[in-house]
This record gives sequence, structure tokens and C-alpha cells, in this order.
Amino acid sequence: MIRKTCPKLAIAAAVSLLAGAASAQNSPFPSLPQASGLGQILQQAKDLTGGQSADEETQAGDLMAAPVFGAAPAWRNAGVQSYVNLVGRNLARQVERRDVEWRFAVLDTPSVNAMAFPGGIVVLTRGLYERLESEDELAAVLAHEIAHVNRRHQWKVIQQQKLVALGEGALVRGDSARNAKVVADLGARLIARGLDKGAEFEADRDGMVIAARAGYDSSALIVVMERLEALTPGQADTAMLFSTHPSPEARIAAMTAAASPELEAAAEPSPAANRIRRAR
Repeated sequence: MIRKTCPKLAIAAAVSLLAGAASAQNSPFPSLPQASGLGQILQQAKDLTGGQSADEETQAGDLMAAPVFGAAPAWRNAGVQSYVNLVGRNLARQVERRDVEWRFAVLDTPSVNAMAFPGGIVVLTRGLYERLESEDELAAVLAHEIAHVNRRHQWKVIQQQKLVALGEGALVRGDSARNAKVVADLGARLIARGLDKGAEFEADRDGMVIAARAGYDSSALIVVMERLEALTPGQADTAMLFSTHPSPEARIAAMTAAASPELEAAAEPSPAANRIRRAR
């Protein structure tokens, strides 16, 4: 049973250490007149806010990630970076999306956190990595972040906020530098406030499934939450984690309630659990 218990070049350099009409001709209804300029307005909205392409998603993610890598560069530990990428890419093969260029990195900061960016950048901090005691736990953390990208959680929020920015006149046709700055600013705000609780709970549930598909302990994220629950929320190294996520207690309760018989059957240490020790 489950235990209850820039931009692109800048990012590429930082991670180099690691390697979804019918015709109206026969309609009995008369054609409706088009409002003056409506077609142009709709096209402008599409041009400025972007569509659903993977390239646009990746560009937004790169813009969001650049200042994060600027503040906390990739940890200069090639062995750990390679190991985390191997585990992350194996997990990413378990999800439905095939249009993502997955990139994983450990950031050199004692802060305890992990985050994902649109387009497939997934990072965790050295402070969190050093608290993990098994590959199952590492896989659980990465699977949660992979679930965010697979569900396009952050990308959907950015697209909604770009529509608001368009209405406010912040996005300007032909001014790519200004528009890129708007996206970067929107991303910074999203990072600071976090996703809504529903998205986090969904990523927890999906993450358990992703980890189990890859052969890992489906309950390992609960173990990680138990360890985080013992940390002091007011400390500088944990402030952002606790301000942008539901409490560990709430996440444990939600994951326990969502556990299916199949997930419960997979709630045991994997054969790879101890490999994390050799990577340190």
C-alpha cells in the first residue's frame, strides 16, 4: 500500500555541462457581414500571442529560463548532470508528447526547489538534489515537473496572460525585442507566484504514473514530501518552494487519495534505487 507518510543560446551554454469548415455555400441562412477590421484584429492577436506550436512554446520557455540560469547557473558537476539527464530522459519517454526537446539540469544553489519551463526545460536545485536519498525520489521529482510540461500547465498560463497584455497594448507588431521582454516578464511573475493548486495536484498524480511506468517506486514523491514537511517554511532556502506550492501535508493527502490499485502495487523501491549514491 502507498505509504501515507537569450534566450536560447544562453540556456544552451548553461546546460552544455550535461549534455491539437464546413462550407456555408448550401446554408439556408444568409451570410453575415463581417465587422470592419475584425479579420485584421484576429490575425494580429494570433501573430502577437502565438499559437500552439512546439517552437513557440520552446521560445517562451527559453525566455523564462534565461534569468533563472543567470541567477543560479548549472552545477559544475558533470557526473550529476549526466545522471539527472539519463533519468529524466527515460521518464520523458513515458509521456504522450513527442514534440518536446527535453533538457534537464541541476542548478548550483542551496535553495530547495524544482521547476519546469514550457518546451521541456526541467531544473532542480542542488539543495533539493542533495536531500534525495534514492533514484526513486529523484525520478519522482523529475516526473512531477515532466507532467507540468506534458500538460502545458505553464504554457497555457503564459498564453492567457499574453492576451491580457495584447489588450493592454503591451505587445506590439514588429517589435520582437519588446514582445520578448513582455514574455520574459510574464514568465518571471509566473515563477514568483506559482501555478494554481489544481495544476500542482494534477502534476503530482501524473508524476506517480510516469514514475511507475518507468519502473520506479510510485510512492517516492510522498517520501520526498514527508522530508520537505520537516523543513522550516520561513527559511530562505525553502521560502519560494512553500510560497509557490500547496503544503506537503496537502499534497501527501491528495496523492494518497488518488492512488489506484495499480499504483499501490508499484509502491516499492526499484532495483535502481541506490544508483544515486554512485552519482555523487
